[in-house]
Amino acid sequence: MQANWTRSVPYDVSGGRRTGAFACIVKAELRSLPQRKRLRPTCFDSAGVRTGVTINEQLLDAIREFTGAILNPFDLDELLHRLTRQATDAIDAVGAGIMLTADDGQLEFVAASEQLVVEAERHQHLVREGACHEAHASNRLVVVEDLVTETRWPEYRPRVIQLGLRAVLGVPMNAHGQTIGVINIYRDRPTRWSDEDIASAEILASMGAGYILNANHMRAQHTLAQQLQDAIASRDIIGQAKGILMAQLGLDADAAFDLLRTISQQQNLKLREVAQDLVERHSEARATR
Repeated sequence: MQANWTRSVPYDVSGGRRTGAFACIVKAELRSLPQRKRLRPTCFDSAGVRTGVTINEQLLDAIREFTGAILNPFDLDELLHRLTRQATDAIDAVGAGIMLTADDGQLEFVAASEQLVVEAERHQHLVREGACHEAHASNRLVVVEDLVTETRWPEYRPRVIQLGLRAVLGVPMNAHGQTIGVINIYRDRPTRWSDEDIASAEILASMGAGYILNANHMRAQHTLAQQLQDAIASRDIIGQAKGILMAQLGLDADAAFDLLRTISQQQNLKLREVAQDLVERHSEARATR
Protein backbone atom coordinates (compact mmCIF):
# COMPACT_ATOMS: atom_id res chain seq x y z
CA MET A 1 0.00 0.00 0.00
CA GLN A 2 1.41 3.32 -1.03
CA ALA A 3 0.58 6.16 1.34
CA ASN A 4 0.27 9.49 -0.43
CA TRP A 5 -1.97 12.06 1.23
CA THR A 6 -2.02 15.58 -0.10
CA ARG A 7 -3.90 18.77 0.74
CA SER A 8 -3.86 22.11 -1.00
CA VAL A 9 -2.74 23.95 2.13
CA PRO A 10 0.34 26.19 1.79
CA TYR A 11 3.15 25.55 4.24
CA ASP A 12 3.76 28.74 6.19
CA VAL A 13 7.42 29.69 6.28
CA SER A 14 7.84 32.99 8.05
CA GLY A 15 10.35 34.77 10.22
CA GLY A 16 13.87 35.88 9.53
CA ARG A 17 17.28 34.78 10.72
CA ARG A 18 17.36 32.72 13.88
CA THR A 19 19.04 34.17 16.91
CA GLY A 20 21.84 32.44 18.77
CA ALA A 21 19.78 31.98 21.94
CA PHE A 22 19.10 28.30 21.36
CA ALA A 23 22.76 27.50 20.72
CA CYS A 24 23.75 29.38 23.88
CA ILE A 25 21.32 27.32 25.95
CA VAL A 26 22.68 24.04 24.58
CA LYS A 27 26.29 25.15 25.16
CA ALA A 28 25.55 26.22 28.73
CA GLU A 29 23.80 22.96 29.53
CA LEU A 30 26.61 20.89 28.03
CA ARG A 31 29.16 22.64 30.22
CA SER A 32 27.14 21.63 33.29
CA LEU A 33 27.56 17.91 32.62
CA PRO A 34 30.00 16.02 34.87
CA GLN A 35 32.77 13.99 33.26
CA ARG A 36 31.97 10.25 33.04
CA LYS A 37 34.32 7.56 31.84
CA ARG A 38 31.63 5.49 30.17
CA LEU A 39 30.42 8.34 27.96
CA ARG A 40 32.28 8.89 24.75
CA PRO A 41 32.22 12.07 22.59
CA THR A 42 34.24 14.98 23.99
CA CYS A 43 32.95 18.55 23.60
CA PHE A 44 34.77 21.83 22.96
CA ASP A 45 33.70 25.38 23.64
CA SER A 46 33.45 28.13 21.02
CA ALA A 47 37.19 28.83 21.31
CA GLY A 48 38.04 25.20 20.62
CA VAL A 49 39.09 24.50 24.20
CA ARG A 50 38.31 21.04 25.57
CA THR A 51 35.58 21.35 28.20
CA GLY A 52 35.93 17.89 29.75
CA VAL A 53 32.22 17.31 29.04
CA THR A 54 31.17 13.98 27.58
CA ILE A 55 27.73 12.83 26.45
CA ASN A 56 26.16 9.56 25.31
CA GLU A 57 25.46 8.79 21.66
CA GLN A 58 21.66 9.06 21.92
CA LEU A 59 21.90 12.49 23.53
CA LEU A 60 24.45 13.58 20.95
CA ASP A 61 22.04 12.54 18.19
CA ALA A 62 19.29 14.58 19.84
CA ILE A 63 21.52 17.65 20.06
CA ARG A 64 22.46 17.32 16.38
CA GLU A 65 18.82 17.00 15.38
CA PHE A 66 17.65 19.95 17.46
CA THR A 67 20.51 22.14 16.29
CA GLY A 68 19.56 21.42 12.70
CA ALA A 69 15.89 21.97 13.46
CA ILE A 70 16.36 25.66 14.30
CA LEU A 71 17.07 26.30 10.62
CA ASN A 72 13.86 24.62 9.47
CA PRO A 73 10.23 25.82 9.47
CA PHE A 74 8.73 25.64 12.93
CA ASP A 75 6.32 22.77 13.64
CA LEU A 76 5.60 22.51 17.37
CA ASP A 77 3.68 19.25 17.00
CA GLU A 78 6.63 17.45 15.48
CA LEU A 79 9.07 19.04 17.92
CA LEU A 80 7.17 17.86 20.99
CA HIS A 81 6.78 14.30 19.73
CA ARG A 82 10.43 14.22 18.74
CA LEU A 83 11.44 15.42 22.18
CA THR A 84 9.48 12.71 23.99
CA ARG A 85 11.02 9.99 21.82
CA GLN A 86 14.53 11.36 22.18
CA ALA A 87 14.16 11.57 25.95
CA THR A 88 12.99 7.96 25.99
CA ASP A 89 15.99 6.80 23.93
CA ALA A 90 18.67 8.94 25.57
CA ILE A 91 17.74 7.94 29.12
CA ASP A 92 16.78 4.31 28.48
CA ALA A 93 13.20 4.93 29.58
CA VAL A 94 9.89 3.34 28.58
CA GLY A 95 8.28 6.64 27.68
CA ALA A 96 8.04 10.37 28.21
CA GLY A 97 5.32 13.01 28.24
CA ILE A 98 5.20 16.79 28.05
CA MET A 99 2.90 19.33 29.67
CA LEU A 100 3.08 23.02 28.76
CA THR A 101 2.01 26.04 30.79
CA ALA A 102 -1.25 27.67 29.67
CA ASP A 103 -2.15 31.36 30.03
CA ASP A 104 -3.85 30.68 33.36
CA GLY A 105 -0.66 29.14 34.73
CA GLN A 106 -2.05 25.60 34.72
CA LEU A 107 -0.40 22.70 32.94
CA GLU A 108 -1.90 21.17 29.82
CA PHE A 109 -0.90 17.75 28.53
CA VAL A 110 0.26 18.02 24.90
CA ALA A 111 2.46 15.07 23.85
CA ALA A 112 3.66 11.59 24.81
CA SER A 113 5.83 8.91 23.27
CA GLU A 114 3.75 5.86 24.21
CA GLN A 115 0.10 5.06 24.83
CA LEU A 116 0.65 4.07 28.46
CA VAL A 117 2.28 7.47 29.04
CA VAL A 118 -0.70 9.16 27.34
CA GLU A 119 -2.93 7.47 29.92
CA ALA A 120 -0.62 8.36 32.81
CA GLU A 121 -0.35 12.01 31.78
CA ARG A 122 -4.06 12.37 31.13
CA HIS A 123 -4.75 11.01 34.61
CA GLN A 124 -2.15 13.36 36.09
CA HIS A 125 -3.81 16.26 34.28
CA LEU A 126 -7.21 15.18 35.60
CA VAL A 127 -6.21 14.88 39.27
CA ARG A 128 -3.83 17.87 39.10
CA GLU A 129 -1.08 16.18 41.09
CA GLY A 130 2.03 14.15 40.37
CA ALA A 131 5.69 14.55 39.48
CA CYS A 132 4.96 16.92 36.61
CA HIS A 133 2.77 19.24 38.67
CA GLU A 134 5.21 19.31 41.57
CA ALA A 135 8.15 20.07 39.27
CA HIS A 136 6.12 22.89 37.72
CA ALA A 137 4.96 24.37 41.03
CA SER A 138 8.43 24.29 42.62
CA ASN A 139 10.45 24.86 39.42
CA ARG A 140 12.70 22.09 40.68
CA LEU A 141 13.66 18.66 39.42
CA VAL A 142 11.49 15.89 40.91
CA VAL A 143 13.18 12.50 41.23
CA VAL A 144 11.15 9.40 42.16
CA GLU A 145 12.97 6.07 42.37
CA ASP A 146 9.91 3.94 43.15
CA LEU A 147 6.30 5.09 43.03
CA VAL A 148 5.27 2.14 45.20
CA THR A 149 7.24 3.47 48.18
CA GLU A 150 6.53 7.13 47.39
CA THR A 151 4.11 8.78 49.85
CA ARG A 152 3.09 11.86 47.84
CA TRP A 153 0.25 12.15 45.28
CA PRO A 154 -2.36 9.64 46.56
CA GLU A 155 -4.59 10.11 43.50
CA TYR A 156 -1.82 10.03 40.90
CA ARG A 157 0.29 7.08 42.05
CA PRO A 158 -2.20 4.14 42.04
CA ARG A 159 -3.20 4.65 38.41
CA VAL A 160 0.35 5.14 37.19
CA ILE A 161 1.53 2.04 39.06
CA GLN A 162 -1.40 0.12 37.57
CA LEU A 163 -0.12 1.10 34.12
CA GLY A 164 3.22 -0.54 34.95
CA LEU A 165 5.24 2.62 35.55
CA ARG A 166 7.45 2.63 38.63
CA ALA A 167 10.01 5.47 38.45
CA VAL A 168 9.72 9.01 37.13
CA LEU A 169 11.70 12.19 36.56
CA GLY A 170 9.82 15.49 36.43
CA VAL A 171 12.06 18.04 34.67
CA PRO A 172 11.07 21.73 34.36
CA MET A 173 11.49 23.18 30.86
CA ASN A 174 13.26 26.49 31.51
CA ALA A 175 14.73 29.08 29.16
CA HIS A 176 15.52 32.77 29.61
CA GLY A 177 14.00 32.81 33.08
CA GLN A 178 10.71 31.28 31.97
CA THR A 179 9.26 27.91 32.90
CA ILE A 180 7.11 26.94 29.95
CA GLY A 181 6.34 23.37 30.96
CA VAL A 182 7.63 20.05 32.28
CA ILE A 183 8.81 16.81 30.70
CA ASN A 184 8.07 13.57 32.57
CA ILE A 185 10.31 10.55 31.91
CA TYR A 186 9.21 7.10 33.07
CA ARG A 187 10.77 3.70 33.68
CA ASP A 188 8.91 0.46 34.32
CA ARG A 189 11.14 -0.62 37.18
CA PRO A 190 12.41 0.89 40.44
CA THR A 191 15.38 3.04 39.46
CA ARG A 192 18.27 4.79 41.08
CA TRP A 193 18.51 7.63 38.57
CA SER A 194 22.14 8.36 37.76
CA ASP A 195 23.80 11.76 37.41
CA GLU A 196 24.03 11.08 33.66
CA ASP A 197 20.29 10.36 33.47
CA ILE A 198 19.44 13.59 35.25
CA ALA A 199 21.92 15.72 33.30
CA SER A 200 20.67 14.30 29.98
CA ALA A 201 17.05 14.96 30.95
CA GLU A 202 17.83 18.56 31.93
CA ILE A 203 19.69 19.19 28.66
CA LEU A 204 16.78 17.88 26.60
CA ALA A 205 14.27 19.92 28.62
CA SER A 206 16.31 23.11 28.17
CA MET A 207 16.78 22.45 24.46
CA GLY A 208 13.06 21.99 23.98
CA ALA A 209 12.21 25.12 25.96
CA GLY A 210 14.84 27.17 24.16
CA TYR A 211 13.64 26.05 20.75
CA ILE A 212 10.01 26.88 21.54
CA LEU A 213 10.82 30.33 22.94
CA ASN A 214 13.24 31.14 20.12
CA ALA A 215 10.69 30.18 17.48
CA ASN A 216 8.03 32.13 19.36
CA HIS A 217 10.28 35.19 19.36
CA MET A 218 10.90 34.94 15.62
CA ARG A 219 7.21 34.47 14.92
CA ALA A 220 5.68 36.95 17.33
CA GLN A 221 2.32 36.83 15.58
CA HIS A 222 1.93 33.21 16.63
CA THR A 223 1.93 33.40 20.41
CA LEU A 224 3.00 30.69 22.82
CA ALA A 225 -0.61 30.48 24.00
CA GLN A 226 -1.79 29.77 20.46
CA GLN A 227 0.98 27.21 20.01
CA LEU A 228 -0.22 25.46 23.15
CA GLN A 229 -3.80 25.34 21.90
CA ASP A 230 -2.59 24.01 18.55
CA ALA A 231 -0.54 21.34 20.30
CA ILE A 232 -3.49 20.22 22.43
CA ALA A 233 -5.72 20.04 19.37
CA SER A 234 -3.05 18.15 17.43
CA ARG A 235 -2.32 15.59 20.16
CA ASP A 236 -5.45 13.53 19.58
CA ILE A 237 -5.52 13.79 15.79
CA ILE A 238 -1.91 12.59 15.52
CA GLY A 239 -2.70 9.74 17.90
CA GLN A 240 -5.70 8.74 15.78
CA ALA A 241 -3.60 8.79 12.62
CA LYS A 242 -0.92 6.64 14.23
CA GLY A 243 -3.61 4.17 15.33
CA ILE A 244 -4.98 3.91 11.79
CA LEU A 245 -1.53 3.19 10.36
CA MET A 246 -0.77 0.67 13.09
CA ALA A 247 -4.02 -1.18 12.38
CA GLN A 248 -3.84 -1.05 8.59
CA LEU A 249 -0.13 -1.59 8.01
CA GLY A 250 0.85 -3.61 11.07
CA LEU A 251 3.29 -0.94 12.27
CA ASP A 252 4.38 -0.16 15.80
CA ALA A 253 3.89 3.34 17.25
CA ASP A 254 7.37 4.58 16.32
CA ALA A 255 7.14 3.32 12.73
CA ALA A 256 3.68 4.87 12.33
CA PHE A 257 4.95 8.24 13.53
CA ASP A 258 8.00 7.98 11.26
CA LEU A 259 5.73 7.35 8.28
CA LEU A 260 3.60 10.39 9.11
CA ARG A 261 6.73 12.49 9.48
CA THR A 262 8.15 11.26 6.14
CA ILE A 263 4.94 12.13 4.33
CA SER A 264 4.90 15.52 6.07
CA GLN A 265 8.38 16.26 4.74
CA GLN A 266 7.71 14.90 1.25
CA GLN A 267 4.43 16.81 0.86
CA ASN A 268 5.80 19.96 2.54
CA LEU A 269 2.90 19.92 5.02
CA LYS A 270 2.76 20.16 8.77
CA LEU A 271 2.49 16.91 10.69
CA ARG A 272 -0.97 17.81 11.97
CA GLU A 273 -2.23 18.45 8.43
CA VAL A 274 -1.05 15.04 7.26
CA ALA A 275 -2.64 13.35 10.29
CA GLN A 276 -5.92 15.26 9.83
CA ASP A 277 -6.11 14.30 6.18
CA LEU A 278 -5.52 10.62 6.94
CA VAL A 279 -8.21 10.59 9.66
CA GLU A 280 -10.72 12.34 7.38
CA ARG A 281 -10.04 9.92 4.51
CA HIS A 282 -10.38 6.95 6.87
CA SER A 283 -13.70 8.29 8.18
CA GLU A 284 -15.00 8.86 4.66
CA ALA A 285 -14.01 5.34 3.61
CA ARG A 286 -15.80 3.81 6.59
CA ALA A 287 -18.92 5.87 5.92
CA THR A 288 -19.19 4.56 2.34
CA ARG A 289 -18.90 0.88 3.26
